Amino acid sequence: MKSGMMQLARVHGPGDVRLDSIAIPQVAAGEVLVRVAACGICGSDLGYIAQGSLGGVEPLQDPLPIGHEFAGIIAATGPGVEGLAVGMRVAVNPDHGFIGGGGPDGAMAPFIRVSGARIGATLFPLADHVSFAQAALAEPLSVGLHALKIMQVRPTDKVAILGAGPIGLCTVAMLRHLGVTDIAIFDRVDSRLERARALGAALACNIDMESMTKALTRFHGGGDRFGAPTVGTDVFVDCAGASAALTEAFGIAKYRARIAIIALYKKPVPIDLWRMMANEIQMSGSIADDRAAEFGEALAMIATGKHDLTPLISHQFDFFSDFHAALSVAADSDRSAKVMLTFAKEAA
Repeated sequence: MKSGMMQLARVHGPGDVRLDSIAIPQVAAGEVLVRVAACGICGSDLGYIAQGSLGGVEPLQDPLPIGHEFAGIIAATGPGVEGLAVGMRVAVNPDHGFIGGGGPDGAMAPFIRVSGARIGATLFPLADHVSFAQAALAEPLSVGLHALKIMQVRPTDKVAILGAGPIGLCTVAMLRHLGVTDIAIFDRVDSRLERARALGAALACNIDMESMTKALTRFHGGGDRFGAPTVGTDVFVDCAGASAALTEAFGIAKYRARIAIIALYKKPVPIDLWRMMANEIQMSGSIADDRAAEFGEALAMIATGKHDLTPLISHQFDFFSDFHAALSVAADSDRSAKVMLTFAKEAA
């Protein structure tokens, strides 16, 4: 691989994201260089840009590379890499090296160095018929799947999803993959709810029109415990990060209901621990930073073509000419679901 320069998206401070010109990375032992073909814009990317850092607490010491939902073609391999060759089409699990999440590399660039290069752990070969944009969905799909695995979701479970953003929509898709049909999802944006229906949600409810409590009582059934009303929902998956929605879900959760938290909360939320104790509610966070198995399962599901994932991708933009326009659209929940950056041009 010849040396040269490329553009890399990096956060420099609150609201300050730039396409910086840097040298194309050179690979060392155990590394590969991937020519990026598609990279999704995640809500966490938008959060890093808005906050100007990973957590919004400490200022950046160095610019922060972003981009972690991606697929492409191997352009170079370092010594000791086995089973991977130049020209191979791959999707990349970003967990190793914290790609686009605090590590030195980010995928919003025409090339990215991937360390710990191993098939089935960091890199997953693509079937010929799977597009790069489809393959880039494996990352957010595996985020939803990881939470469902933690909650040991069964096909017979009644599931409610809080929030129909990209992760909520991906969770619908993975529930259908697991054979779950009794799926309710809640949001305030009708276009997102329409996408959820297309992906297989049986109930997609705008909470400005009907409360979650009323809708779930109607859809999953109702009951009571210790004099307090409950709903028949087995599993709640919080993809919204809205404290009012989580508090409402917690207040109506039945005996031994399970609650998974995928959403990123920026402030503490009060929890009724008496209700958690009395109803034996199981609650777990899910950050999905050790999910190679789920990543592979999501990619295999994509390859089958059994489930139509078309509603997940709302827009595709060229990285070189439309980067900032893509960010703007991704930040507009009324317009977008998953926004993909594509890389049609050759790197300099």
